[in-house]
Amino acid sequence: MQSFKGRFEPTRFDDLTVTVDFHCHSACRFCIVQEGMNRYRGLGIERFREVVADNVRLRKHKRVIFTGGEVTLEPSLFEYIECAKSSGAFDHIRVQTNGRRLADRAFAERIVAAGVDEWFVSLHGHDAATQDYTSQRAKSFDEAIAGIRNLSELGVTLMTNTVLTTINVAHLADIVETVRPFRPVRMEFWNYLPMEDFHDERDLLAPIETLGPSLVAALDRCRSAGIEAAVKYVPRCILGAHGDAQDNSQPDVVIVEEFYDVYPKFACIHEAKCEHAESCLGLHHPYIAKFGWERDALVPTPRTTPWQEPEYGLWLGSDAPGAKDTATSLDHPEWRALVEGVAERQRAELVSVQVQRRACVIRFAVEGASVDIVLTTKDESAPALARSKSLNVHYRNIDGDARAARAALAALVQDAARTIVERDRGGFRLDARKGLVGAESFRRPRRERTT
Repeated sequence: MQSFKGRFEPTRFDDLTVTVDFHCHSACRFCIVQEGMNRYRGLGIERFREVVADNVRLRKHKRVIFTGGEVTLEPSLFEYIECAKSSGAFDHIRVQTNGRRLADRAFAERIVAAGVDEWFVSLHGHDAATQDYTSQRAKSFDEAIAGIRNLSELGVTLMTNTVLTTINVAHLADIVETVRPFRPVRMEFWNYLPMEDFHDERDLLAPIETLGPSLVAALDRCRSAGIEAAVKYVPRCILGAHGDAQDNSQPDVVIVEEFYDVYPKFACIHEAKCEHAESCLGLHHPYIAKFGWERDALVPTPRTTPWQEPEYGLWLGSDAPGAKDTATSLDHPEWRALVEGVAERQRAELVSVQVQRRACVIRFAVEGASVDIVLTTKDESAPALARSKSLNVHYRNIDGDARAARAALAALVQDAARTIVERDRGGFRLDARKGLVGAESFRRPRRERTT
């Protein structure tokens, strides 16, 4: 199994991001869906209604996040919000946006009143010159600031996001000062991901020696202002005293599957030596190809536990903006009930029940070893240990002293599989696909590049 660093995988399965459509009135130079703009389709409203109905019954997600493109351009967005809000299936509804349409106070009031209580607004410059150059649209800075001001005055949960590039790297602390008066609960800083410019021909990748000091200065400002900070895709060891700000988590995302084909992979030359290797991704491959491994710049924290290459990233609870350490996971009682009693019968421990969009992973521990029981959507053509009315049942990731616990593990797996088959009456929904697939996911074919 490929390490989680070699593929894009979400880690906050209690939160669901839904792409509504792919249009935008900005043209950001770093856009990670540039090739998909006006080509990809989002999740249709009828399919979203099914997702909501499933969440009402099985409570997989605490939060739904709407994004695009620029999702506030979509007239249908209010239909999605109404569906999510009226169902009572989610604790929070969030919108990711460039903030420009929110400069219209009446629009901002209408969409907040519709039920959006959390806002994640992009701001990539401390002034109009930097922001407008980045977005390639005049007045985008003024509109974003007006939108942020409106949201602040409307009393919603406000977060900002800044993509770190060579364009703004010298002004990250200034961006904090620009946003500070609007009292955001969190500022996020995401390193640039060259999704469609692997060789960085746009020259947007900032080298660590430049990025590190500027980012630390911005994090200092956040701390002094009492603003929570989160940093993604930057090695933890260059964050200085702000290592705890590193947060590479992502919610589950419903997007065209093709998107994942170009998502960068990550690696670190010190991975096996570093205490933080399970949460720190290191450097992405495009950065390594351009600048090298940064062997001397990256300083690992010595490990206190033996290294074992992880298959999964960290499984985290639902996001908790402004209260980073209080995130909690859903208990998933309906899924847990499928194996209730197995641990007691086998003198084992039920360690966790993790529900993803594509699988439910149930981890047991017994006699110094552990095993994952993995449930996926029923597929008669796929290999499986057992099949219930809704699900294929597998096991994997036997860890610990498996030889000594062989008999106990075998009995536990057999008992779990038998119990799941007996108790599944149908209706457990999982999606085997990583994203949206098929012709209905595209407006037009991909434009072939010429060389």
